[in-house]
Amino acid sequence: MNKVKVLIAVLGTCGLVAQSIAVPGTGQTQKFDPNNQSIRVGVTEPRSGGHPTPGGEPGIGVKSIGKGSITSFSGLARYVKADENGIHKISVPGSSSHEGMGVFNFSKVANADVYFGEWSQTGAVNDTTHTAYYSGKDVTTNLPTGGIATYTVKGINQYSGSNALHGTFTADFGQKRLTGSIANSALTVDINSRIRTDGSFAGRATAGNVVGTNSGHFFGDNAASLAGVATFASDHSKDTAFGGTKNP
Repeated sequence: MNKVKVLIAVLGTCGLVAQSIAVPGTGQTQKFDPNNQSIRVGVTEPRSGGHPTPGGEPGIGVKSIGKGSITSFSGLARYVKADENGIHKISVPGSSSHEGMGVFNFSKVANADVYFGEWSQTGAVNDTTHTAYYSGKDVTTNLPTGGIATYTVKGINQYSGSNALHGTFTADFGQKRLTGSIANSALTVDINSRIRTDGSFAGRATAGNVVGTNSGHFFGDNAASLAGVATFASDHSKDTAFGGTKNP
């Protein structure tokens, strides 16, 4: 069985998103549309059989495969090796066939069960289905109440193999602010967010003259890592996913 068919089998046999799993953190820049090709992120449901999972694993589903049922990113990553930038690429473009599950680029935050990436139906820059996303386990419940921390952050937008975004975010837990930027040679995304007591953050994002929003979560003990998305409703081609780890 070729790799594409194996991936489709994995996606097609997964259960629906579990609603009762504690403290996951997920987000995506365009909503799941049950009537059109789209994706949704969430967590897996416990399942035995050919592709067992304990449940609660960060994952993604595609509308054309099992009506958007969720499969784990860790399972997908086993079938497609990450490149030198730590990014996995799955490319099965199409518009209506069962195998046209689209083009995925995703990465894992180091030392965390947290994933972030992008999807579109065709992989073309002008594809209006372009959606950035993140999904992770263990949203931080012991958020620091003071102090400043920096995070080394990677971003994914229109990934071609050599254009990951990189930068630094600064969290001021006393002032409850998260700021910073990530960039490559073509795009700079700046964020300015308010940190919430539930381990999430949200605020403004800019990409040049385009203004949007950002949202995400801290994960792990003492906010060890973070992931989120920048959404540009007027130009979804600029939607960007990001993730990173706290610096010592």
